[in-house]
Amino acid sequence: MNHEFDAIRRLFQQRVPFTHQTTTVHNGDDASVHDIPEGFEMVISTDTAVQAIHWPVDMPLNIAGARAVNAALSDLAAMGAMPAWIWLAISAKDKQSLAQMSDGIVQTCLAHNIELAGGDTTRSATNAINVTVGGLIPKGSAMTRTSAKRDDEIWLLGELGLSAAGLKQWQSGDINGKFVPHFQTIKPQLKQGIQLRELGVQCCLDVSDGLLQDTGHLCHGSNLSFEIEVTKLQTLQSYQQLPPLFGEEKSLEMMLNGGEDYALLFTAKPSLHSKLLNIGAHHIGQCVSGDSVHLKNKGQIIDYTMNGFDHFA
Repeated sequence: MNHEFDAIRRLFQQRVPFTHQTTTVHNGDDASVHDIPEGFEMVISTDTAVQAIHWPVDMPLNIAGARAVNAALSDLAAMGAMPAWIWLAISAKDKQSLAQMSDGIVQTCLAHNIELAGGDTTRSATNAINVTVGGLIPKGSAMTRTSAKRDDEIWLLGELGLSAAGLKQWQSGDINGKFVPHFQTIKPQLKQGIQLRELGVQCCLDVSDGLLQDTGHLCHGSNLSFEIEVTKLQTLQSYQQLPPLFGEEKSLEMMLNGGEDYALLFTAKPSLHSKLLNIGAHHIGQCVSGDSVHLKNKGQIIDYTMNGFDHFA
């Protein structure tokens, strides 16, 4: 028996029995086949996580596996899609590493009722996980980065800076620090993304590389200027938690540039204001004419360095 295929069956296929109703050819064939229901579109995104780049070398690999899948699923949340399938390409140093990563991956698939539709494994000098996620969305309703309109309000659903604070504590050796769980555990806002889409939100992304950097993606995609008000960010629960340990200046830096928050950043018509407040979203700014990101403090533009994550900096 081929040991690789036996490991795939034992570690993945047999442990994730769920299959999506639209799948007509399942995991185990050369490729999976899916029937897209009438009136729907398929949403697909690919994400990669590499040890020592996306997670510390001393992080348990089951946690790393769960983080990789949840980070990829957050892209579906940003589009307002209903998650359905994942495909994996896993590079592992050895059998033990593969088994440990599979534990977190399987746990996440089961938690979200997502089909593991296929994938591949290979031995490598570095542990890495490539995740492709697929979902369904009513035709023409996907939230995109290019759909903001002038006079839209800018909103945030989620918190900022807590993951960056957890990483800082982990790197300092405080692996039991207060904020470490926020770094270890990614929670894709799948239900919230669907809720926003159903409310009529058209422009959205998930904050993965830092609020300012990701706001820039919306700004350039929609050909508008985005004005974010610091005093509104200071009403977030995360701002209340961070300063006692890190001070106000460092806390604001982590909120603006920290990354891996996986909050949903979106714009909406002013007519949706009260509905968005009712679901726990935070109004943080305004879309205006222009082509850049501005940070304001009580209405006055302030200088601030955009320093989000860049793989090739």
